[in-house]
Amino acid sequence: MRIPYLAVPVRRPLPSLGGSLVRYRPILAVRLTGPANTTLCDGLLDTGADDTVFTETDADFLGIDLLAAEERPISLVGRPQPIRCRYVPVLLRITDGVSETYEWTAVVGFVAGRLRYNLLGHAGFLQFFDANFRGDPDREVILTPKPSLPGHRLP
Repeated sequence: MRIPYLAVPVRRPLPSLGGSLVRYRPILAVRLTGPANTTLCDGLLDTGADDTVFTETDADFLGIDLLAAEERPISLVGRPQPIRCRYVPVLLRITDGVSETYEWTAVVGFVAGRLRYNLLGHAGFLQFFDANFRGDPDREVILTPKPSLPGHRLP
């Protein structure tokens, strides 16, 4: 599955990118399904994220009761203190919009407040795929499902 990087405009030229006004990020749309609803969320493919994390606002919309969820503190980049993350299983679906669609259930985390990007980290997401991050000039990620993917490819 080929996922093109998303061009994200910046306000000031980026010295590290030769003065570019665009930063490319591996952003992927993910469909989350809970007991009451389904929603489409963008997520950042992040090899540095231990967990796959969304916001409690998403959990509320999906009809997920987080009161009895297992919780633990996690540290997120840009936050001075660890924050509470509550873990529950949800149904995830990704597609390239052309020929590949995958669906599986994974335990993901939900945190209070805003996230710059939902995180598609190791646990719940990248653990089930080999990911080949291809920079310039391709600017894409190639995701290849592993046999351990607990779901299936949809026709």
